[in-house]
Parts: sequence; C-alpha cells; structure tokens
Amino acid sequence: MQPMGKRAAHALLHFTVVLWGFTAIFGKSISLSALMLVWYRVALVVLMVGAVLLRRGGFRAPVHKLGRWWGVGVVVAIHWLCFYGCIKYAGVGVAVVCLSTMTFFTALLEPWAFRRSVIGHELAIGIAAVVGVALLVRYEAQSDVLGLALGLGSSLFAAAFGTVNGRFAQEDVPEQVTFYELLAATAVTSVALLFFPSQWVAPWQLSLRDGLSLLALSFFCTVLPWLWSLKVLRRLSPYTVSLAVSLEPVYSLVLAYFLFPGSEQLSVRFYWGAGSLVGLVLLNAYLKREPHAEISAAA
Repeated sequence: MQPMGKRAAHALLHFTVVLWGFTAIFGKSISLSALMLVWYRVALVVLMVGAVLLRRGGFRAPVHKLGRWWGVGVVVAIHWLCFYGCIKYAGVGVAVVCLSTMTFFTALLEPWAFRRSVIGHELAIGIAAVVGVALLVRYEAQSDVLGLALGLGSSLFAAAFGTVNGRFAQEDVPEQVTFYELLAATAVTSVALLFFPSQWVAPWQLSLRDGLSLLALSFFCTVLPWLWSLKVLRRLSPYTVSLAVSLEPVYSLVLAYFLFPGSEQLSVRFYWGAGSLVGLVLLNAYLKREPHAEISAAA
C-alpha cells in the first residue's frame, strides 16, 4: 500500500480533530458520572475493535508489546477520567481549553521518547499555546483551582500517551494497539468502580438518549479517530498532532455555544484566543514544511 502523503495526513488529522471536538459535547449531554461514562466508552470500543480483530484473526501479539500497550492504556484511562471529571465539574470550556496545553507537554516529552534534543521553536510555540489557553480560561471559563487541575492533568496524560503511541505507530498494527490499550483502560475503570459501586449504571438502566450517545461517542469519536490518529502518526510527529489537537477547543466551544445556549458563552476574547491557536498550527506547519524539489534545468 502506498504510504500516506503529508498533505493527506494533515487533512485526515484535522478531520479527526473535528470528530474529537464532539467528545466534550457528548460528555456534557450524557447524564452518567465521569467514571461510568469512561467505562462505557472504553468497553464499547473494545467490543467494536475486538470484532474487527476477531474477523481478521489478529489478537496474537508479542508479550513485551502487550505490556507496553497495557501501560499506555492505564494512562489513557486517567486522561479520560480527568477530562470528563473536568467537564462535569467545570464545564466544557475549561476541559477543552486546558487540553490545548498538550502542545507544551508534548514538546517536553517527545524529545525524551524519541531520544532527540529539545527543539527551540517547538518549546516556544508550546509556551505560546499555554498563554493562549490561559487567556481563554481566565476570561471565558473563570474556573477554580480544581477545575484547572483536572483539565491540566487531562492534558498532561493525553500528551504522554500520544507521544508513546507515536513510537508504536511506526511498527504496530493500529487495531491491535487500540484494542489492548483500551482493554487496559476498561480494566482500570472497572477496578475504580469497585471502590465507587454507587455510580454503577447497568445497560438496561440507561436512557435511550444516553445509550445512543454512548454508541456515537464510542464509534465516531473514539474508534475512527483513534485508528486514524495512529495512521497519521506514521507520517507526522506527535508534536504536530498535539498542536493540531489544540484546535479541539475551538470546535468544541463553538458547538457548545449552539447546543447549550446560556451555559457556554463566547466573547471577542474567545476569538482572539482561538485565532492564536489557529495561527500556531499554521506556523508549525510552515516550520515543518518539506522543501520543494528542485526542478532540473537540463537542456
């Protein structure tokens, strides 16, 4: 199969981020607790991807890889628990805006994961993204310390598993990585439910709206974007991917503004902050552009 071109990878990446933009919307509209919501999300994804692997007979994997995938799955579970906990506590705005700081965390973690030195402009752009996020949080969301802590924790753990998956994507089968990572996330949330049994909601106790929303969240906002992001990581760096994810707050807050009128208000300051994030994505793409091939002037 012909490898994906860089332009195609960027296009698929940004479509993936648009789908991820709906993640926070579902998180707010589904009435379950953050823990129960994450449990259903990862469990449904495991069933969906497992069905694909069953048909292909692709469950077998080296033991040393299983250990790595399970480790990442634990980090994924913590990320989503922080993310949805932030949504339930502080709202969509704080959760998705804090997620933009992934750029800064990834700029610190990627050099360690890929054994290279820190690139100055990546760190600078990451810091600039944090400043943009701080403006949005301060003037739009007006969150307290707990909400910010949950949001920033979500961002840190997202950067961690995104960076490590950048290495896995080079050699591993995306469906296998997704299955075993989210199987571990399912195990983590299942153990957590043992300590909070009052939060358990059986499938037959779900409302029709929550059930359909969970299915949509699992397939359109998890399975497809997760597999696509692993394919994109074969062509683009984890840092570039994380910077594109900085646009997720833009999509999520615009959607929240129309879907939840009155609870997510936008002002001119939001557009300034969102515009700065868009500018950072474009700047990063410019700095990482491939040089044009020289045209031969042979007679």
